[in-house]
Amino acid sequence: MGGREPKPLLGRLGELPSLPAVYDRVRAAIEDPNSDFETVARLIETDPALNARVLRLANSALYGLSTKVERILHALTLIGLRATHHLVLATVLLSQFRNLPLGVVSMRSFWEHSVACGVLARLIARRGTSIDPDQAYLCGLLHDIGRLPLYLFEPLDMRAALQAHRERQGHLHDLERHYLGMDHTEVGQALLSQWQLPQVLCETAAAHHTPARPSAYPVEIAVVHVADLIVNSLRLGTSGTRWVPRLEDSAWVLTGLGIEHLPSLIETAVATTHEVTAAFLEG
Repeated sequence: MGGREPKPLLGRLGELPSLPAVYDRVRAAIEDPNSDFETVARLIETDPALNARVLRLANSALYGLSTKVERILHALTLIGLRATHHLVLATVLLSQFRNLPLGVVSMRSFWEHSVACGVLARLIARRGTSIDPDQAYLCGLLHDIGRLPLYLFEPLDMRAALQAHRERQGHLHDLERHYLGMDHTEVGQALLSQWQLPQVLCETAAAHHTPARPSAYPVEIAVVHVADLIVNSLRLGTSGTRWVPRLEDSAWVLTGLGIEHLPSLIETAVATTHEVTAAFLEG
């Protein structure tokens, strides 16, 4: 399939909303060895909307806490600082991007797909790997983030790519490259790098369609690759993909999953996705 020369889209990423200052302060406090739970809790509480969403998510099925928490400090002591960092990052990202006009794909559908992929990646990581489940969740949540700039900055070409995809002319990520000279994996990696987010998130965004390529994070990439295919097959929201790409056997092996594990994982993921999506996008 031929393609066009890459457009100067990467140079426009600075036009997207930046991460709010409260996230930088929370991350700095968490990374400070002299910091404590109380300091981090006070920072989160300075932003009422962030405070409310973090509490809703901490009380959701995502964490399965045995008791309801009503104060951020209590939530932090139960889920830990590392999980809190991931939770705050996910919350501010979805808050920044939840109302952007995508046109051809609804923002709610986009984030439902992303949340579902994150939830399932977390469940897979807990079930059969040694990687951090909360980090796997964030990798899954952000795997398709590169599609947002494509829809926002190149709506006509993305509409053409989507139409060709619906007509079974190819997988959407291949058609993105045909019409735009790049696909969402390249854009996602650049965007997450611009935000100075951890390298594992950048590499997972870059390689979730090509999990066999060399990487420092093969298991995280494999987990997201498998989670993405399952979520697409279940039609839990969509970032535009209609026809499910082919599963890479090597990625399936790295997840440690057996076919027998899928029914319970899927059942839990579906229920959790609805609750977490509501916590992120409502209110």
